[in-house]
Amino acid sequence: MGIIQQQTVKGSVYSYLGVFIGFFTTFLIMPHVLTPEQVGLTGILSSFSIMTAQFSILGFNATARIFPFFRNEKENHNGYLFLACAVAFVGFILFCIVAFLIKDQVVSQKGSENELFKDYYWCLIPLTFFTLFFNVFDLYARMLYDTTTGRVLNEFTKRIFILVTLLVASFKLLDFNQFMWIWLIANIIPTTIIAYRLYSRKQLVIRPNFHFLKRPIKSQLVHLCVFGILTGSAPYIIQNVDKFMVTESHGLNSTGVYQIAFNFAIIITLPARSLYSIAYTVISEAWKDNNLDSILSIYKKSCINQIISSLFLFMLIWINIDNIYKVLPPEYAEGRYVIFFIGLGNLIDSATGVNGVILSTSRYYKLDSFFYLVLAGVTIGANMIFIPIFGITGAAIASALTYAIFNLSRYLFILFVFKLQPFTVKTPVAILIGIASYYVVNFIPVMPNFIVDGFTRSILITILFGGAVYYLRLSEDINALIKEALSRFKSNRQ
Repeated sequence: MGIIQQQTVKGSVYSYLGVFIGFFTTFLIMPHVLTPEQVGLTGILSSFSIMTAQFSILGFNATARIFPFFRNEKENHNGYLFLACAVAFVGFILFCIVAFLIKDQVVSQKGSENELFKDYYWCLIPLTFFTLFFNVFDLYARMLYDTTTGRVLNEFTKRIFILVTLLVASFKLLDFNQFMWIWLIANIIPTTIIAYRLYSRKQLVIRPNFHFLKRPIKSQLVHLCVFGILTGSAPYIIQNVDKFMVTESHGLNSTGVYQIAFNFAIIITLPARSLYSIAYTVISEAWKDNNLDSILSIYKKSCINQIISSLFLFMLIWINIDNIYKVLPPEYAEGRYVIFFIGLGNLIDSATGVNGVILSTSRYYKLDSFFYLVLAGVTIGANMIFIPIFGITGAAIASALTYAIFNLSRYLFILFVFKLQPFTVKTPVAILIGIASYYVVNFIPVMPNFIVDGFTRSILITILFGGAVYYLRLSEDINALIKEALSRFKSNRQ
């Protein structure tokens, strides 16, 4: 896949380094330094700021699909960054007004159990501002084919700062209030760094080009922003509303338990997230040239690659689920099946490849807005049904159900409208190999030492599943990566 494969691999390397840091932070440090309620506070603040930042951009991220028409390095891409920053600033002002008006309603959820949220509510203002402009600068960088900088900063650099802060707090050198201020700074740093990186490349030029904004372009920008508010915001509602509803019905303590399990399960999405970043730009260019063959090739490869990689990660986690919870304090045990269902939902989402990118960059992008709007309603409804019955596991079930419905709808639409079928006979083969590998390893008796047990199970499932995938040549890209890794291993031994 050329540029896609190169940047996906590069992005994945940094993402997995971030996963290692995140794993160490989330599972070995945070639950032992912070109470579940305090963990829940950091989780709800992060989720809230991510969602409000997405609303505040006022749908401008959807204009990325027409960035090829702005692209002109000599003209600083015709003022695209100026437009993005101007829209974002207006959106931020609107958010501040709304945040002031709804404060009492938001912090009064679950009464006294959310007093901690009330104390730190105003942290949402700087968090939203810097998250918003990080999104703006990252979007711009990705349009200029730099998909790794934002990922490194958000998934690696920020986690390093948070880890160091938690380590200091673990020695009782910080109280919780001091920890929260440094945690806030850690969330701000990525925005300043990505802005400086754009500046050092002479790409941070916030200068308008009103002469370029002819009536057709202005009209298209307005239409894209209107539908982008739905398309861009609805996914974040889908991804974050569960935490708000858990907080409302069960309090910050349960949110903390849910947050720890949720963070573990989203490891499954990492390969897909690296792929989506660059695929968006490439597929947008392909639509411009009406190159359906190129789109189908990317679609097919993305599906088989993501099925294999996401299924492997899902099995790796679930085969070690008992070992995982031996590391955590007992009060987090309720999150066991949250990992399963959130992981299953992410597996379904990853396995359908770049269907969302194809639809959102096509002439039917407005219909994608409709899909998201309907799904946001389904998500809220499913959470209202399942959380009272199954507690935090109910929120995870609702998430898995939502992803299944959403991706089936997208798949069928692309199949019938564009005649693009991404799945081949290799798809069920990969799934069957994964299931067989899991059950073979699951028959192994539990070992007394959970570290040895986890290491043994992980190695065996890697050999069984990875070996079968390689031998049957299910993915050209994955085979090439395995061959390269084996070649380097052999050369290092000589």
